[in-house]
Amino acid sequence: MDSTGLESRHCSAYYTRRCQRHRGHVKHRYPKLSAVVDTRSHLFLAALVDRGPKPDDLEFHAVVRQARGRQRFVFLLADAGYDAEPHHRFLRHDLRVRGVIPPTRGRPRKDPGRPPGGRHRAALARRWPKHLYGQRWQVETDFSMLKRLLDAAVRSRRPFAINREILLRVITINLMILLCLWCSESLFNGAS
Repeated sequence: MDSTGLESRHCSAYYTRRCQRHRGHVKHRYPKLSAVVDTRSHLFLAALVDRGPKPDDLEFHAVVRQARGRQRFVFLLADAGYDAEPHHRFLRHDLRVRGVIPPTRGRPRKDPGRPPGGRHRAALARRWPKHLYGQRWQVETDFSMLKRLLDAAVRSRRPFAINREILLRVITINLMILLCLWCSESLFNGAS
């Protein structure tokens, strides 16, 4: 699980900086996609569009529930932006999923040897599943595919249309992945 920002207009970073110099700095809100991705197939299991900048974990429960409704999974890998004891409890007790989220969020402790607060976070710090967490980069690959193949800037202007356009891109990437899997499977079966 992760989230990424998309550009809401087609203009260069230089042009944006130049305009901000002349008009004063205006805080720009951009479309933000939160998603859960299957690490084996790279298919998007869930996607939610909101506006940024804001913390990643605000959409955590909604996106994970959406993904769990589509496919059962045992582990959820996410970066430290999603680290919170309530999130771990939600995963463990409500969904029966083990969260693999680095327990590093919050202020640095005065005693660095002391485990993080919360039962689930402390247990994760004691037995960190490094081999599992190494697959978290797969979601970054999906975001890269989405932005490279279908563009990082949205063309729509109104919020509803922006949300619809981004979700349509997610569906399109899923269809492209399924087509590639089907072609490679039929090519493999035809060769024997």
